[in-house]
Amino acid sequence: MENKQNELIEIEAAVDACNAATVPDPVRQALVRDLGPVAGRLTNYAAMAAEMEVPCQASADVATKICNDIAADIKTVKGHEVLSKITSGLHDLHRKWTGLRDLFIGPMERDRKAIKAKVIAWQEIERKKAEEIQRKAQAEADAKAARERTKQEAEARRQREIEAEAAHKAEEARQAAAKAKGAERAKLEAEANAADRKATSANIKAEARSEAAASVITPTVTVVAPKSGIKSARAWKVKNIDQQVFFKALGTQLDLCGYVEIKERNMERSKAANPSMEIPGVTFEQIRR
Repeated sequence: MENKQNELIEIEAAVDACNAATVPDPVRQALVRDLGPVAGRLTNYAAMAAEMEVPCQASADVATKICNDIAADIKTVKGHEVLSKITSGLHDLHRKWTGLRDLFIGPMERDRKAIKAKVIAWQEIERKKAEEIQRKAQAEADAKAARERTKQEAEARRQREIEAEAAHKAEEARQAAAKAKGAERAKLEAEANAADRKATSANIKAEARSEAAASVITPTVTVVAPKSGIKSARAWKVKNIDQQVFFKALGTQLDLCGYVEIKERNMERSKAANPSMEIPGVTFEQIRR
């Protein structure tokens, strides 16, 4: 209740300050009276700055006088009592309004950030759980597919062995039939034909098992972790920089130059402090201003 009362006081103070910021007519008249002449000279100053040339002593003297006049007008504007008070008042008003805004936004952003962090932490835990469940389920699916593939391949090898054995028996029976006569020959030829049929059947079964083994596909397991309505993004952050390694690489990898800021102002200050200082690759010039 006390916090709410303080916030209401802040709101009322900011509104009062805003009402007080209205510029009354006497103040407006004083501004026009004192700054009007300066405003009238601005166009001339701009024209002289663009067109004036200084080829001799006389023109230098004229230019110097104009510079002094401009400096005097700058001092008049900067030091104007009424304008300074208005500026100070507006600055104070700005601070009141931004303070009022921060009175609400600051705590809310803090609390939202804290709550959001908890939600994101929960989502991360759930994501890791889902990944672990998915990893185990995928491993089980891979193992099951591997077992089925091994089973089919083993049966295919067994049928190949049956085929080879039957073909061998068929060949032996034919060779024996070629030497035999009569009923014995007919018997051996029948055995050879039966062995051929068995070899053919085994061949068909072996092909089918091989195709079955090749067609075993491991399913891709997907486990979706629960999510909230909070949006978050992943970002890379520099954790550490080994400057010795980085600057050594900088000499040979010019694409790294884009990550380096050359502080010219610091160089100029060092040169001013020590005019004899030199920096490799840097050219200085002395200017007047």
